[in-house]
Amino acid sequence: MRKTTAVVVGLAGIVTVGASWASGLAPKHHAVNGIHVATPARAGTPVAGAPPQPSSSKSTTSTKSAAPRSGSVDGAVVDTQYGSVQVRITFQGKKITNVHALKLTDSSGTSVSISADAAPTLRQEALDKQSAQIDVVSGATYTSEAYQQSLQSAIDAAHLG
Repeated sequence: MRKTTAVVVGLAGIVTVGASWASGLAPKHHAVNGIHVATPARAGTPVAGAPPQPSSSKSTTSTKSAAPRSGSVDGAVVDTQYGSVQVRITFQGKKITNVHALKLTDSSGTSVSISADAAPTLRQEALDKQSAQIDVVSGATYTSEAYQQSLQSAIDAAHLG
């Protein structure tokens, strides 16, 4: 006889999955509180026309003469039970200058409305805090958590964190 154990994953579990995801390790279980990463391999894909990402090898030239880097990076597509969420960040140096939601939950008219109402608040918090450590919008928990995950993957890919 096979036993099944139920596990309740709280904020610590999300942080753990997010940390392993951000470091390039795939979590053993993709579903966390109704959210899973749809295409983690695409996270951090530079936007067409964006400057190339700097290589990790050290250069012998001085970095003082180098211009501040800027560009745009797409975060991971994060699926929820109400649809996918994906954001794009634009940055100048180490500062996030814009956050644009490329995809928001869209499984029904209600989820579209909820996401549309939550998006400006999530965007402003991300710009104010310059991180993915933003508050969940009441009534838009799934959208907020997926937005945070996509935002964090874009920040990690842009090496802003």
